[in-house]
Amino acid sequence: MTEKTTSIHYIAALVTSLERNGIDPWPYLSKFNIKKEELKSLTTRVPFSVLTRFTRYAWAVLQDENLGLSSKALPNGAFIYASRLAMSAESLGQGLTLMVGLYNYIDHGYKINLVPDGNDIILELVLKDPSLDDYHFLADFVLCGIHRFGCWLTGKEIPIKSVTFNFSPPPFHTEYALLYGCRQEFNQDKLSIRFSRSFLNLAIVKKYSDLDDYIATTPYNILTNPVDQDNFTTKVKRIIEAHDGPDFPRFEDVSQQLHMVPKTLRQKLKGEGNTYQQIKDVIRKDLALYCLQQPNYTIADIAEKTGFTETGAFIRAFKNWTGVTPGIYRKEYLKVI
Repeated sequence: MTEKTTSIHYIAALVTSLERNGIDPWPYLSKFNIKKEELKSLTTRVPFSVLTRFTRYAWAVLQDENLGLSSKALPNGAFIYASRLAMSAESLGQGLTLMVGLYNYIDHGYKINLVPDGNDIILELVLKDPSLDDYHFLADFVLCGIHRFGCWLTGKEIPIKSVTFNFSPPPFHTEYALLYGCRQEFNQDKLSIRFSRSFLNLAIVKKYSDLDDYIATTPYNILTNPVDQDNFTTKVKRIIEAHDGPDFPRFEDVSQQLHMVPKTLRQKLKGEGNTYQQIKDVIRKDLALYCLQQPNYTIADIAEKTGFTETGAFIRAFKNWTGVTPGIYRKEYLKVI
């Protein structure tokens, strides 16, 4: 298994927030050898372990579950109280209503609406000061956080049908295909996700004693998507990862395994905001980061495993992904990961 990675724009969001609140984050980030110039390339990726530790650091120093990204702070511990309130209900619909009601009662810089729409339910987020969330970290955190918590509460996968953003596609918009796993619509009038209303009838199966384990995995459990049954990006990713050969499978072969013609699969991926090449690049990055943690792999070995015919080409690609060479990453980053 490879260590999952994520876009560095989340790190940039936390850096911006901490500095805006008079806190210098660089002594802490220096542990991971992340440099200021790397934040300029918002398509660079970092291991989830780095983001997890940095997010928890930000929670601790800001004493704000909103991470300084909203007009008012949300005291640490609010999620635990909201979660326990939701878990006292019998169904997911009742639980989410209680949770959302508590958050809306506490004036903390945003409002959450649950809006029935035919056979669907729309979870809408209204930020009072969107300018504070310039990398849209808080928006992702709230929308995905409630969705992931609902999946966990019921023990069921709840596919998101669509997500709407009230902003233009950012430089890191390809990350949304993995994060939401559905059709994305930008420049809309709402910030929202949509899923089937029938899921609100699901029974809550988790107990209070389970909550500590869920909290212990945050934010990893929020920024990874547990649902893949209607997600072609994930289906393609799994086919690639199961492929035995040294090279990536041809797109035509992947299409055939999914019982569709290449043109149709290409359109499905485009609808999720992704391409076959982008999926391969993410897998290459994750595999490279994983292999660099294994001392038995040489740089040449890793280049071959990630589909590069020349080691030099791999080194150049890796530096473009992360800002450093594979050798420096292995030597410096993994001291603290």
